Amino acid sequence: MDCMFQYVCHDLLLLENQIPWFVLSCLYSVTLESYPGDPSQFSKVLLTAFGKLDSLSHNCNSYLEYLDREDHKVDEDGVLHILDLLRTSIVFLYKPFVPPSRNLENDKKCRWWFAKKKQQKLGPEIPPATALSEAGIRFERGSANNASIMNIDFKDGVLTIPALAVGELTEPLLRNLIAFEQCYHGRSHQITSYAVLMDKLIASKSDMEFLCQEKIIGNWLSVEDGSEFFNKLYVGTLVKKFDYYHLCVEVNKYFDVTWNKNVEKLKRDYFGNPWKVTSLIAASILLVLTLLQTIFTIHK
Repeated sequence: MDCMFQYVCHDLLLLENQIPWFVLSCLYSVTLESYPGDPSQFSKVLLTAFGKLDSLSHNCNSYLEYLDREDHKVDEDGVLHILDLLRTSIVFLYKPFVPPSRNLENDKKCRWWFAKKKQQKLGPEIPPATALSEAGIRFERGSANNASIMNIDFKDGVLTIPALAVGELTEPLLRNLIAFEQCYHGRSHQITSYAVLMDKLIASKSDMEFLCQEKIIGNWLSVEDGSEFFNKLYVGTLVKKFDYYHLCVEVNKYFDVTWNKNVEKLKRDYFGNPWKVTSLIAASILLVLTLLQTIFTIHK
């Protein structure tokens, strides 16, 4: 990709550089005098352009497909600026996680989290990715048909996370989206919630390597920078409603079951190597034969 295009996109993502949408629409209409086109297609032109970025390609293209398939148009009266349009492409097709049994009392707890310091975490705590894996929770990359990177699901011990490309433009994109959510009362804190959850899952270099190995994260940075990526995003932010509260609760329930940990440990320690499996079977057979011999001797 052309470096100049990336630099331009970087500047267009900055919250302080946002130009009101109606001004951009007027400028676009002026260009149509020389280059005929449909004024209502302005948002699609922008989505197509930003869809060339790795960190936005899936969401922008999915949103464009939705608009074309359903013959819908972007509500341009409700769009504030370019950054708001890009946020819409991410959250519009987001499907919140629905727990098996929803507790209204828990709904009250998922509000008003505030991170005053870098070390303070938002929302309920969950173990990092490697610890969850050791407890028997499997990680799967979301299907290509998943319309939003935010559609994270947990079912039957499987945590499904859509792929995310982490590159030089990913941090300014998420950082400015979070800043926008914090500054404008008309937008919920969904992007902030996503950053918080990913930070919980990536606590160290090994967690980043694990998620890269599972093809959930495509890391174009160094492993160290990638592992610290989400930790830097939401310091000093307020989350009115943590969107992944119920998902964290369900993950913790599964993690706290001792049986799941023991089964995973058995698989890892004894069934991960064919020689260990053979040794275990041989030892079991020997134990059974010894037991039968003892019983036979006693009865004799």
